[in-house]
Amino acid sequence: MMTMSAAAVPQVHDGNDSDSDDSDVAFAYLDFGGVDFGEDGEEVKEESNPSKISDADKPTREDIAAANAAANAPAVVEQVANLDLNASESDATNNASDDLPTASTAQNNLGSQPDNSSFDSLTIVPDPNLVPSKSDQLLLDIEKERLLPHPLSGKQEPVDVAFGDDCSELNNVKSLFNLLENGQYADMLRSQTALDLFGIEIDGSDELSMVEQIKSKILAYFAPKATSESAIAKCQKLELLGIASLNLFLQLNYCGPSMDRGIKPEEGEVVAHPLDGINPHGMFESLAKKENEKASITFVSPLPLSASTPIPEEDESAPEGDNVPSNQATETVIVPLKETNTTNYFHNAVLSELAVDGEWPFQVCAAPYFLLLARSILSTLAEPTSPFRWWSSAKPSGNLVDALTGSNESSASMFAAGASNLSSTSHWSARAIVAHRRLISTRRDDDDGEACPTLWNEAERTFSRCISDFCDNETAFKDSERNAFVASAIMLEWGLAQHHFRKSGRGKASFNKALEYSKLEVEVTGADGVRTKYQTKMTAQYLVRAKPNVSEADGNDTDAKNKAHVEKQMIKHDDVSDDALLLEKIRFENADDNVHFNLSIHDQSILLALCLDVKNDNPMDGLTGMQMFAYLARVLNQHDDWMVYATGLLERAWLECERTHGRERAILQIQALADQHSNRLTLTQSTFKSVEEDSAPAQDRLRHLHGIVYPPRWDMLRDLAERYAKLGIVTSAAELFEEIELWDDVVECYRIAGKSNKAEEVVRARLAEKETPSMYAALGDITNDPKCFERSLELSHGKYYDSHVALGKYYFDKGDMKTALKYFLDGLEIKPLLPAVWFRVGTISMQLKEWDTALKAFTEVVQQEPEEGDAWANVAAIHIHRRNAAEAYPALLESLKQNRNNWRVWHSKLYTCIDLKKYDEAIQACVELINLKARRNAKEGVEPLEEKCVRAIVGGTVRKYQEAREAKDEIGIDSSKRTLVRVRELLDKIESSTKIEPWFYELSAHFNDELGWEEECFNDLMKEYRTLNSAKGWEEDSVKVGKMVTLMRDISKHHKKIGTKESLTKAKFLLNGVVKKVRSAYNYTEPSKEAEELDALLLEVKQLLE
Repeated sequence: MMTMSAAAVPQVHDGNDSDSDDSDVAFAYLDFGGVDFGEDGEEVKEESNPSKISDADKPTREDIAAANAAANAPAVVEQVANLDLNASESDATNNASDDLPTASTAQNNLGSQPDNSSFDSLTIVPDPNLVPSKSDQLLLDIEKERLLPHPLSGKQEPVDVAFGDDCSELNNVKSLFNLLENGQYADMLRSQTALDLFGIEIDGSDELSMVEQIKSKILAYFAPKATSESAIAKCQKLELLGIASLNLFLQLNYCGPSMDRGIKPEEGEVVAHPLDGINPHGMFESLAKKENEKASITFVSPLPLSASTPIPEEDESAPEGDNVPSNQATETVIVPLKETNTTNYFHNAVLSELAVDGEWPFQVCAAPYFLLLARSILSTLAEPTSPFRWWSSAKPSGNLVDALTGSNESSASMFAAGASNLSSTSHWSARAIVAHRRLISTRRDDDDGEACPTLWNEAERTFSRCISDFCDNETAFKDSERNAFVASAIMLEWGLAQHHFRKSGRGKASFNKALEYSKLEVEVTGADGVRTKYQTKMTAQYLVRAKPNVSEADGNDTDAKNKAHVEKQMIKHDDVSDDALLLEKIRFENADDNVHFNLSIHDQSILLALCLDVKNDNPMDGLTGMQMFAYLARVLNQHDDWMVYATGLLERAWLECERTHGRERAILQIQALADQHSNRLTLTQSTFKSVEEDSAPAQDRLRHLHGIVYPPRWDMLRDLAERYAKLGIVTSAAELFEEIELWDDVVECYRIAGKSNKAEEVVRARLAEKETPSMYAALGDITNDPKCFERSLELSHGKYYDSHVALGKYYFDKGDMKTALKYFLDGLEIKPLLPAVWFRVGTISMQLKEWDTALKAFTEVVQQEPEEGDAWANVAAIHIHRRNAAEAYPALLESLKQNRNNWRVWHSKLYTCIDLKKYDEAIQACVELINLKARRNAKEGVEPLEEKCVRAIVGGTVRKYQEAREAKDEIGIDSSKRTLVRVRELLDKIESSTKIEPWFYELSAHFNDELGWEEECFNDLMKEYRTLNSAKGWEEDSVKVGKMVTLMRDISKHHKKIGTKESLTKAKFLLNGVVKKVRSAYNYTEPSKEAEELDALLLEVKQLLE
């Protein structure tokens, strides 16, 4: 039984650290006993092929050489073509060029994938009897006018005018519209409609996720006897609540202002927390009151919220529990300024529901419940016929299915009918999806566009509906200009979505389409100008000229007071230094180049997107920076919108950080933009006037937020921290990283600062205040304590992927393979798109001999990373272990495509090709193994060619040639002749490059004899004799004596065939010498059977001589 090692498995990384020093190299020792070597692997004897080729049929060297030249066949086949794996093994042609499969063919043979069926196929049929009434139609018209992008957004007539006086039945909807346009989002979520919907817990809530509970509440709202309102009015109110919830989340985490006014010295009133009763609503009251089992601590948010009026110091004498927030909107509770109104347990529970594909949201986000509520409402409204769909990888529970298809089927049907009439739900749902994606905490370097595929599929589906409704439909609005504006806005947001998801192209095509719809004319050119105060010589400068659609720009004038407030966001060079060299704007030589057309806010957003595209499309060098500066300078010429202007300032600051003269201003500018989120006094907003009077209200800041790339506050702080670290201000960077809980960066900064122990102290101190999964995982990384990772999983409800992997690695290092495998598989169930972890699962499974699991693991690797050659090799190794050479073969070819220097894979291919009777490729494998052994040193252990393999190749090729001759198959004969040439070349290469043993010359002689090449056959026999005779003590080895007897018989036969005296004399002397050696080994014993046979051969030759 032959055994050999499979392809070596390389170092396996856990996906967290590309510099991992793991050295877990797995070897699978595979049994090749089932390989058909031909003639049972015994030495090839003359009798093994009774049907020898007749003299007339024996090919000459010229015949074979001519056939080989005619086909232009190379000695070693390297090309790759398609393969029909169902072809018979007895095909006449065995040429390698016809047998190699493509990667897709190999993947198709890896085994079937698990059925990922879900509840997506279950749909709700809208009630066909629903016909919008007159008031319903008014609502639909107002929704289309107010909730979709509008060129006069923020300057339209009041909502009351749109509703008119005769609509008392729509007062609830009208009030919600008024609150939305005034930026009173918390009041909307505290309205009676919201309390009716989400104010009371549902039965069996423990069996439903939070999202499922919200969906159930939505369906229950449409029960026939719930209210007298129409289904369309109910859907409209739901949509407004969803938008309010999304806007409140964006206000608290992106643009501000926060709900914390700060403390003025003269004020000291105590009021309720501004989010009491809505974060969360009453339906989650019991969940909100829960605390972590191991530590009952108050959640302290790095992004603080507080009452809308000042709060004094906490009264320490107050009874314990007085500060516990309530979910009842009417109750007043004293809340310390630094605390939010939710427990740490509830915060982690919400984040666990927002986790997608194993990616955990940013822990420091404020009030993520509002995003969860918005996503649940808007996604249900956007796809009313498929309410089961949501972003969780888990299947919806049976209770939710019953709620949607059981006794409430009529309400579900009515809901679907009402929601199908709304126009803007898909657009707002798409915005919520993008906000969800931006909340996910992916590592920047690792995010290659493959993160969160579930969210990406939903985004594609939702934006596709928007594009179909408004971009491809020229009659969506009566006004063609409004049509074009909405189409341009949707295309712009779709492009930004592709940018945030890091997809190929990063939204370039969509940006250009938005530009086309807007009819904005943009020219990037150059003009002479000066950049510094003391520059006298004009030099070429980038210039962006933009000419808008005149009719659109005319209606977007912003009042002078508002423009002045917007412009105050800028930190000027003179604010930083009295001797600043740079001008605030480039001064062009041509006066016309210093004058610009007035652009609409939407046009400015398009220019910012085109600037972003320059960054995405080009290497970040000086020329790219100058081109981006030109776009930003054009946008910053106007001060019409708070957030658009802030985005221009932020992007300019990012670029100026790379400049010597602009770096100080840039850092201060980023700090100022980060501070404007808060209402507290800071370095860059040092008076309450600057906080309260000189800033824009929430509704103004949010109006155009979805058309720009303004980052959330944690991203801005991360960027600022990274820039501090680059400048060597590592302690300040560590403090910022600590604030947003990026613990890996905290540890690295303190390490650089020479404070390695500080990191652990910081993490433990923060854990004393609140517990989060990421903090416990960070502590586990520092201390290598598995209990930390286990606690992290408890806090995340088992959804913190990194802790699963860390525990798997911990137990792997300890040698507990079964436990390690369990944790790795648990992690992959949460986040399956990680080939490095699948690879590790495969290696562990091979060591545990769990071959099905190993095959599935390596199959996942090659499907996610088709260029992972080692995984292909291990797929082949598993198939070989199972005696399945046909499926191992394509996997071996894919492995060799990626790495042709792995001798183990070539060894496996050699055996596989012999088993499949693919002798041309077996010869190729032999040649490669010989070359690799010649190039590598002895320590690498490249194994020499085995006798059994070479015998199988020689015997098989001769046999195929014989079969082709007997069948008179001309194509087969030509193919076999080319193969015979390759065999001969292989034998010559073996002879010239390796230490030769007698079996080789025996085999070569047999090959030449079968082809009728008598002279070459005799020469090989003599070489075999000299090699065998030179072995010390061969005459005392019965096996070698037997071989010598057989050899003498063949040599004597050759001499007798010649028949000349000279030839017979040579045979006599040769036999005489062998006989003497053999007899000397039996001095006083009875001669052996071999000696007697040699005596008989010698006597026969002597008789012929006489």
